[in-house]
Amino acid sequence: MAVTVRTGAALKSLLGGQQETQTEGGTVGELLQSLNVTDRLCDDTGKVRRHFNIHVNDSEDVRLLDGLATPVSDGDVVTILSAIAGGAEVSRKVWLTFPAGLVGKPLIWEIGRKFEVVTNIRQASVSKEIGLVGLELSGEENEVQKAISHLEENGVSVEPVELDIVE
Repeated sequence: MAVTVRTGAALKSLLGGQQETQTEGGTVGELLQSLNVTDRLCDDTGKVRRHFNIHVNDSEDVRLLDGLATPVSDGDVVTILSAIAGGAEVSRKVWLTFPAGLVGKPLIWEIGRKFEVVTNIRQASVSKEIGLVGLELSGEENEVQKAISHLEENGVSVEPVELDIVE
């Protein structure tokens, strides 16, 4: 079962200098073992160190799923990101407003393919007339900015989520 493992440029040393590789395993833990990176990403108790985030198919961090026991399947994509504040990796939460003519266009999927970003839809309300999406974008600052610019260039209104909102 082939699973793609990706990381940002800041962590490409985990994958032998590459930002993407293929490996096999039935769980996130098995993937990390097959790549021989478990000791670097996990603490002595076997939990993912707090300064790393691991996502399967752009879902929640594995800590919020089944941890290292989170299952993976053939064709899945596992993304390893640095969660260190002040580093090259950033996370931006934005509100997207899609006008009627763009509601059906897969722009969020497109930025996930075109740029080195992880997209996480936090909230959405979509009708034929308008699409409102709360989106979290994670990746290197320049890639996140390119993704936001791409959305704006295609007619999507992008506004930052206010900092005083409690989740």
